[in-house]
Amino acid sequence: MSKVSVILTVYNTAKYLDQCMESVLAQTEKDIEIILVDDGSTDGISPQMCDEYAKKDDRVRIIHKENGGLTSAWIRGTKEATSPYVCYIDSDDWVEKDMVQSLYPYTSLGRDKDKADAPFVQSEIISSNYIVEKAGERRKETQSLAPGEYTGDKLEEVRTRLLGEEVRPVTMSRCMKLISKQLVLDNIKYCKGNIKMGEDVNMTLPCLCDCKRLVVVKEGYFYHYRLVFDSMSHGYDAKLLNNLDNYYTVFRDILRDKKIANADQQIDREYVIYLFWVLKNELRCQDKNTVKRVRDIFLREDIKRRIDTAEVQISSKSNKLLYYCMKHPNPLIIFATKAILIAYDRKTN
Repeated sequence: MSKVSVILTVYNTAKYLDQCMESVLAQTEKDIEIILVDDGSTDGISPQMCDEYAKKDDRVRIIHKENGGLTSAWIRGTKEATSPYVCYIDSDDWVEKDMVQSLYPYTSLGRDKDKADAPFVQSEIISSNYIVEKAGERRKETQSLAPGEYTGDKLEEVRTRLLGEEVRPVTMSRCMKLISKQLVLDNIKYCKGNIKMGEDVNMTLPCLCDCKRLVVVKEGYFYHYRLVFDSMSHGYDAKLLNNLDNYYTVFRDILRDKKIANADQQIDREYVIYLFWVLKNELRCQDKNTVKRVRDIFLREDIKRRIDTAEVQISSKSNKLLYYCMKHPNPLIIFATKAILIAYDRKTN
């Protein structure tokens, strides 16, 4: 049994796969298994590349499956993993070669091999930080929660603000973390195949609600997150609002089921925070009906009510602009916000 199972989900990412796999195969911690889950790639290249990696290194295992989406891919990889901890990497990203070696000592097993039966081994999350890699921009992102170990009451306090803050205390990405495999398996039941936005939240949220130990590592910018222009955050998605409504229902139910006391307040604030993405999505659309679409959305009764009543704290200038536009969706403000957003996109892409 290896110390950590590194799980990569692959779907038509041949362009980036070599860089990703080179960073994984070069890990200074050699006692790992590497599971490549090819989710029915159709580019004619990615599946063969996966097979070649397995031929070169006996730590690599390949799973070829019919396309079922990101959630089905990482679930399959997790179920096939044999290590006590899993580490997820998206195949268009890459990691520092000392990531696993640096994070493993923070685990219960890494601290004391004699604690193999301790409760924390099956219910802990070790989180590092990351670097956003974007054309024209490279920035370090740090977990807003102070570095350290969180258990008991300290962890319960963190759970009161997992969602609904402009900057979450711990990013909901399943990546840049070591997570107890059993913790993930225990919460797979909450993962819905129809979630098209926030797949990582769907997995990480119930795990954070259940874990008995959370560690936030100081520094540790091991994960390189590649942000491409045609990703969900930049390409127009006509179904984004519908996906947000689904997001709201699924994640509210998770918080309620986990007996989080302020579940409804958190999810209402989270809905408003995600409306920033909805607004940017609409403003980036190339057709000429921007004003009507934005007004239809932000004058919708339930949306307007949440914006008016949810106590959302906004600090960044860009989000303050979006928040003002959401609260006052008149044509002049909409046009001005769109112009500023498009100018920023051109500068950073």
